[in-house]
Amino acid sequence: MKKIIKITLLLATIISYSQEIVPVEDKFNYDPFEQPKKYYKDVNGVFNKFIGTWKWQNATTNPTKTFEITFYKHEMRDQGGISYTDELYSKFKYIADGQTIYDTYQNSYGGHISGSIISQSIDLSSPHIGLFGFNSMELHYSEPIIDGRPLRKNPIGKLFLEYKNENNVEKLIWNVECFLDQNGNIPFRIPITMELIKQ
Repeated sequence: MKKIIKITLLLATIISYSQEIVPVEDKFNYDPFEQPKKYYKDVNGVFNKFIGTWKWQNATTNPTKTFEITFYKHEMRDQGGISYTDELYSKFKYIADGQTIYDTYQNSYGGHISGSIISQSIDLSSPHIGLFGFNSMELHYSEPIIDGRPLRKNPIGKLFLEYKNENNVEKLIWNVECFLDQNGNIPFRIPITMELIKQ
């Protein structure tokens, strides 16, 4: 048992010395293939404002449409052996006309919303226009494949999130960028623009 503990401590020491810790918000200032390996870690807590459960409801035109998503941090995700990064991952549920379309809280089938690209945003509503902090994220976006989808392949897009705090109400402005399908339609079921409220 003592040998196992000593080996574990030795391996942990070797791993900690063989990688450089870089704040995740500085990720794109570095060459990902540069040695030693980098660990792009959320040392400054820039992901924290995005973590938690958020909800949207289309109360004006169809109050039966709701979307709920929970973001959480996945630490030290392997980036193909060249580096590690902290990332945001999610579970989500989309209901339309009283029918559950997706529920990845219950089923882990296909589709994902995750990523680690964080950037500063400009608060245009401020009298002092300028950098407002790390309030924007770009994430990988796809939805689970279900029967009746217009494309044979699961379409993917980019999700842009902007965090806002208005009168102590925390919001995420949600915008998905994607290619239209062969019929000129948006290839996703979840709305591509929303304003979500922190729960």
